[in-house]
Amino acid sequence: MELRRLNISRGEEVSFVENLYIESFPLSERRPVGTMLDLYKEKGLFVILVAEEDNNTVGFLTYWDLDGFIFAEHFAISPEFRNGGYGRKVMDLFIGEMDKPIVLEVELPTTILSERRIGFYQRIGFRLWENIKYHQPAYHNEGNPIPMILMSYGDIDIEMDFMEVKGMIYSEVYNS
Repeated sequence: MELRRLNISRGEEVSFVENLYIESFPLSERRPVGTMLDLYKEKGLFVILVAEEDNNTVGFLTYWDLDGFIFAEHFAISPEFRNGGYGRKVMDLFIGEMDKPIVLEVELPTTILSERRIGFYQRIGFRLWENIKYHQPAYHNEGNPIPMILMSYGDIDIEMDFMEVKGMIYSEVYNS
């Protein structure tokens, strides 16, 4: 398994990420594809990684390199590779490559799928901060904030640092 930055000049690779992004996340939980790619091209804080194994692109992960922590924004494995251990492999590699704590958002545990997703991250070592109220800001002008839960990996105390973490996510990731 290999994690590497998206090669923006490889059309099939960009198409893979675009299609999986749209297929995996509802409109309310993603920014416009063009905006995502523009953020990446700026070579700033936003990174798009692709996951490859045996010459197959199996998924992607986007993250923000923020002060004091990494914010993992979107992570998806292609349907033909799901439930084959690829998600765990990608996250293990990602965690191993990061030199800061990692924070991510998950949906409230109101469906079997959202409960499974939370369980997946917990098995890898993420902590669920279920007692802290958090909303994902809207990605679109006509959208509404979405209740979510933060999870973290590594040496970060969300309860103590919550306002700073939330402020950084809101200002850098969501421009709100």
